[in-house]
Amino acid sequence: MSFDDTYLHSRATRAIPKKSPFHFVGQMTFLNANGKSQAMEYNSLLEYHVAICSRYRPDVVNVEEQIAPIMVRHGTVRATPYWFDLRLTHRNGQRTAISVKPQRKAERHVFHAKMEAVTRVATMETANRVCVATERNVDPIELANAKLFHAARHPDPYMDDQVTSALDALTKPMQIREFLDACGIGSTGFWSVIRLIRSGAAKVLAAERITPRTIITHGENS
Repeated sequence: MSFDDTYLHSRATRAIPKKSPFHFVGQMTFLNANGKSQAMEYNSLLEYHVAICSRYRPDVVNVEEQIAPIMVRHGTVRATPYWFDLRLTHRNGQRTAISVKPQRKAERHVFHAKMEAVTRVATMETANRVCVATERNVDPIELANAKLFHAARHPDPYMDDQVTSALDALTKPMQIREFLDACGIGSTGFWSVIRLIRSGAAKVLAAERITPRTIITHGENS
């Protein structure tokens, strides 16, 4: 695994604090469509969870944070700026703007009214659709697997080729650890299997948290 110290810096247009006594703030880097490390900052634990789950969905190719604001008039004489926490770009070119909010705030009538005004402007200027993400939208299994995909994001060409060749010879569904033992690779090939699952070359047979006991078979892209 390599560390890219020439990563692309955050694209946020709104300042995100480097540290806070009240919020979970930080930065992660993911590989963009060109295989380059792209930094992304987050201003809360919920933002981090929504961002990493979104980035590792099969139909998402890019995630941006705190994109340029739109000007929205809601309950005031003058329009005021509104920043979306995230914007997703999908494989089909469509873009989804996301406002990340705790459920208790998202349920408030005043927030619903504000988001109606925001949506009217946003769908004309910055995205094809708008949605609100709360902690109820974060599936624990999806989150655990997204973190696994993220940890395995850097390729290992030699090991990846070995595991790919072994997968081509797989004749029946098998646990990951059994598959790696049977082909003589062992546990060092686990991260390569995770990359194959992420790419679609391998397929898991159950909607579960991926572990060495997870059963895999050939995927649609194999």
